[in-house]
Amino acid sequence: MLVKLNVVGAQNTVADLFDEFDEDCSGEITYEEFAFGLLGVRTGSAKEDAANKGAVERVKAKIFERGGKNAGIRACTRILAAMDKDGNRSLDREEFQDGFGVYGVELNEDDMDKLMRHFDKDNSGKVTIEEFLKGIRGRMPRCRRVLVRQAFNILDEDGSGEITMEEFKCRYDASKHPDVMDEDDPELKKAAEERILDEFMDTWDADDSGIITWKEFYEYYQDISAGIDMDDYFELMIRNAWHMSGGEGWCANTSNTRVLVMHRDKDGNDWQTVEEIQDDLGLDKSDKEEMIRRLKKQGVKDILDVQLS
Repeated sequence: MLVKLNVVGAQNTVADLFDEFDEDCSGEITYEEFAFGLLGVRTGSAKEDAANKGAVERVKAKIFERGGKNAGIRACTRILAAMDKDGNRSLDREEFQDGFGVYGVELNEDDMDKLMRHFDKDNSGKVTIEEFLKGIRGRMPRCRRVLVRQAFNILDEDGSGEITMEEFKCRYDASKHPDVMDEDDPELKKAAEERILDEFMDTWDADDSGIITWKEFYEYYQDISAGIDMDDYFELMIRNAWHMSGGEGWCANTSNTRVLVMHRDKDGNDWQTVEEIQDDLGLDKSDKEEMIRRLKKQGVKDILDVQLS
């Protein structure tokens, strides 16, 4: 049963609830997704997916090996194109088996039965690029989906479900991407950062619309998530990339601006505190007035002056 809510903020609440059920971000809630979200049980197709897991993991491992840990899935279209002998943007059973054989993944008939059941969701006898990408990504854990939604909401200030490329470029901190963080050499870090920014632009503005939708944003992080085993590492990466305050332990945010705040109350008493500016995306660190405004917005009181700590 659907209930119409005419309450301020209800739109975001409904969106978050929908995201909780819509595990594959398709924009639709399947019976399987609804049953699991409401009752915590999987239907027959999910149990079947578990049985197919071994063969799928072997294929997935080969993709990561060829395309890189964090960009492997983004390279899937090139891998599939090389396997697609007749150029119809889909793979039949023979193309699938022969193609991965070339890449060193030997698949027997039982493996192929499992893979076709896993990827060929419409039972057409062929695996399209869309079916393959959806099947290889798997489900993003809910704890990660929540973080991705929070990151998007930071950019989507008007709640329109869209952000412009200019807004994105001004706010994204590519230095916190896993490929950049894995480099030790400063020059390699800089090169990786520039490459990630270029990839982001190409990935999210393929149609030159100048707009990034929630679906595009989510699918990008769904691909990144598939290559990251630890939830803590994913949380640290996304918190630092989008300057999202919070987190616990080693996955706590370390990228937000911290300032020394001089306080003075109405009685003339002075003291100092170190404060984190929780919303510092796009912040000019020479603009004290703006830093003070943002600190007051998050509840810091009696501010006399601020200095970068």
